[in-house]
Amino acid sequence: MPYAVYDRDAFVTRTGLGPDMQVLNIGPDYITASQVAKSVETAVAVAVPDTGQAQGIRSTSTNNVAPVVTKYSHQPFKGNSFDIIFSYHAVNYIQPGEVPGLLREANRILKENGRFASMVWSQKPTNKAQSSHLMLLEILEKLGMLYLHKFDDISRWLEGAGFEEITMELVNRNITVPDNWVRTHLKWLERGTDHYSGKKVTVSRDIEKAIEDYKIHVKEHGE
Repeated sequence: MPYAVYDRDAFVTRTGLGPDMQVLNIGPDYITASQVAKSVETAVAVAVPDTGQAQGIRSTSTNNVAPVVTKYSHQPFKGNSFDIIFSYHAVNYIQPGEVPGLLREANRILKENGRFASMVWSQKPTNKAQSSHLMLLEILEKLGMLYLHKFDDISRWLEGAGFEEITMELVNRNITVPDNWVRTHLKWLERGTDHYSGKKVTVSRDIEKAIEDYKIHVKEHGE
C-alpha cells in the first residue's frame, strides 16, 4: 500500500520529530508506529484496546514498538510522559461519547508544550474521486464500523479536554487509490453487510442503495 504509507509518512514528518522524544501512538495502526520508530531512539508506545491487536503489532513491527493494551479513556501512563501523541484515524473508530475521555487522557500524559497530532477524515471532498471515498465512509458509518466526527465537534472536545492551541488544516493531496485497494473496499462492504445481517437485522434499503451508488460512482470516477 505505497499510497497509504506515503500519506502516513507526510503526517508524521509534519510534526517535527526529534530522536530523543517520547512518543505514543493511539490505535492499532502499526504502519504509523513503525514509521515513527525510524525517527526516534526511544521505544514508541502503542495504545490498543485488545490483546489481538497488540499481538498483531508485535508480529509486524520492530523491537522499539511497544504495544500496551488499555482502554482509550484510561491510559496507564504517568502525567507529562510524552512529547508527541499520534492518532492516525484512530479517533474515527471511537464512538462520539468516548472521544472526550481519550482527549482528556492525552492532555494529561503530554508534557508541557507537547503535541497531539490526529488525522481524521474530511467531509469536504475536493474532486469526484474523493467524493467516492466519502460515499464509502458514509456507508461504513451507517453500518456502525466507524464514525465521521465533524471538525467543530472535535475542536469542542479538544477545548473541553484542556488543549489551548488547536490548529486544524485540510490536507489536500490527490493520492490515487489503486484498483486492487478499491476491490478491498468493496469486500469491506460485503463483510460489513454480512456482519450486519448476522445480527438478524435487515440491511435497510438506503444502505443497499448507497452501496450500489458507490459502486457506480467509483467505477466512473475512481477513488
